[in-house]
Amino acid sequence: MCMIRLALADIDSTLIPYGRPMASSASIAGVRAANRAGILAGPITGRTTGRMRKMFGDASDCWDTGVLVNGQVVRLGGQTILQEAPSRDTLEEVARIVRDFAGEGCALTVYDDEVDGHDVCVGITREEMRRYPKAFAQFRHCAPHVPEGVFLKTNVHLSVGREDAIRLRDELQRRVPELTFVFPFPTSPTIDITPAGITKLTGLRLLVDELRIGWDEVCVFGDGENDLPVIRAVPNSVAVLNADPEVARAARWHIGADVDDAVAGALLALAHGEWPFSE
Repeated sequence: MCMIRLALADIDSTLIPYGRPMASSASIAGVRAANRAGILAGPITGRTTGRMRKMFGDASDCWDTGVLVNGQVVRLGGQTILQEAPSRDTLEEVARIVRDFAGEGCALTVYDDEVDGHDVCVGITREEMRRYPKAFAQFRHCAPHVPEGVFLKTNVHLSVGREDAIRLRDELQRRVPELTFVFPFPTSPTIDITPAGITKLTGLRLLVDELRIGWDEVCVFGDGENDLPVIRAVPNSVAVLNADPEVARAARWHIGADVDDAVAGALLALAHGEWPFSE
């Protein structure tokens, strides 16, 4: 079995159960143990650097290396080596389509990664946000148009059923080919947005090239649709027990569930020179 030199895990519903605000002590210990053992371990996630600060607190070493915002940001050794964002014009088009196609209770959301609490819901009123607290309770700001500035993290928040969410995702993909739209995990109430051609896999390729390692020296953990490119490409791909069925089928290896800190356990085993995976 080839030695693993880079181990990256999706965050929501993989390393951290969805809805939990922070990584568990077990998850932090697993990432740190891998790093001490010479395995570069970190996230491969749709989350931003600002969210990493909240999820890992003082354990900034847990995301010194990783792929963030679904490949739009790549970090290596504490330095950002890639950063790409959607254009404002394409985001305006997304906001229009969301309102026309999905109607009330759905909106484009753009995130200010530098100023906490300055995330903005586009094309929705405060009254409407109050009527749909499940989708918009975390937001304090709304605007009729995309604000000026660069927004790395963008997505669509939804108050519709799953079939309607899939139809909206497909309509956005058809009408805005400059961007890519994916669900970050199987039951997600959001659709993640990235520039076309940017995925977790493109970010991972950059890391592999920079580190000059082989693909068989890489291990990735995932659960959702936005993990599929890396799950399909990496020989040592791992699905958690709660993964989307398509991800589970595509993965080579399988472990326990997110709620049982299965990724943390696998990282600890790798740190100790053990092979923790089964098909």
